[in-house]
Amino acid sequence: MANGTRSYPGWQVLLLLIILGGIIGGWIGDAIIKVWPNLAMMGKVQSIGVPNFSVNLKVCTFSFGFMMHLNLFAIIGFVLSYLVYKRL
Repeated sequence: MANGTRSYPGWQVLLLLIILGGIIGGWIGDAIIKVWPNLAMMGKVQSIGVPNFSVNLKVCTFSFGFMMHLNLFAIIGFVLSYLVYKRL
């Protein structure tokens, strides 16, 4: 690279890595909490998002909703997956 800039993979790769990082971080967090119950406070889940709602138009019905259930381990997974993305 002659100009000194770095090209990263697309945003789709970043999105995939962050989703996988959050899922895997949550799984690892659940396993850690089962081994060390004293860390249960770190695994406390906070939910954010839009609850499920429906629009009935008599001809068709639309449903929409999005919820994220986050804990500290999932956030650590997000950060680690972002660092992996930066190394690609």
